[in-house]
Amino acid sequence: MTLHPPGLAGEASLRRRIAKLERINAALMAHVERSTDQRGGAYALFQTAITLEGRIRTRTEEMTALMHRLERSNEALAAAKDEAETANRSKTRFLAAASHDLLQPLNAARLSISALADLPLGPEASLIGARVERGLQTIEDLIKTLLDISKLDAGIVRPQVRPVALPDLLAGLAASFTPFAARKGLRLLVRSPDLAVLSDGLLLRRILQNLLSNAIRYTASGGVALVARRRAGAVRIDVMDSGCGIAADEHALVFDEFYRGSAAAGDSGGAEADGPGLGLGLSIVRRMALALDHPLALASRPGHGTRVSLTVPESDAPAGAE
Repeated sequence: MTLHPPGLAGEASLRRRIAKLERINAALMAHVERSTDQRGGAYALFQTAITLEGRIRTRTEEMTALMHRLERSNEALAAAKDEAETANRSKTRFLAAASHDLLQPLNAARLSISALADLPLGPEASLIGARVERGLQTIEDLIKTLLDISKLDAGIVRPQVRPVALPDLLAGLAASFTPFAARKGLRLLVRSPDLAVLSDGLLLRRILQNLLSNAIRYTASGGVALVARRRAGAVRIDVMDSGCGIAADEHALVFDEFYRGSAAAGDSGGAEADGPGLGLGLSIVRRMALALDHPLALASRPGHGTRVSLTVPESDAPAGAE
């Protein structure tokens, strides 16, 4: 066994203890640093949370204020809607009453003109009488049209949808409008497949009457066609004419009230001698088509005529059953 001097052994022992203490101290320092970092991160998160909470509170207050404003705006809109509907109903009642009162003297005047026509009058007096009768008829048609528009806008007209025999409907229209077209030297072509459609027969007839009347009025030469075709479970009814046509920038306007288009307002190229209409026929057509949920389409070019199409659901019922 080797013996070391006492001084050397003590020094080695101290060095070992010092090294151990250094390792412990280093470990403790690392732990303290980690603890400090953790405490610093938590504080940073705490500060961030406080900042975000303030921002969220501000945004929530802003959103609440906007929601209150939106509620007040909706209440104002609802009140305005109720007021407008009330005014519209009042207008409809007024027009109904006024129309009745106005039509009575008109009918009396027409009866007087008819009685005058039976008297032995000269050619000039007869011509004046005929013109007065046409004027009275125009006024009566205008009053009835305005009343119809008012009823449609007020939702008073309730379509009675049922199977409508299309051949019978179109044959009746052909009988009514063929003489009208012939007086202008126009041909009227009517074709229909043997089927029934689902619609309100009276409203559908009114739509086609207005379209045919408009087509014949603004067609100077050639003809007008009323043609129905099957189209993917539905029936498309076309009213086509060889008239003056409509410019593309006017397609969206021709169904508005009192809009007659540039061609009709100026040289219509075929409007009758008593002048073009007031521009209410197509407005009625649009409203009736909306009430029936029948899509309406327009295709036209200046100088190439016009086609107005109405798409109607096909019925499973036979054409003869209404």
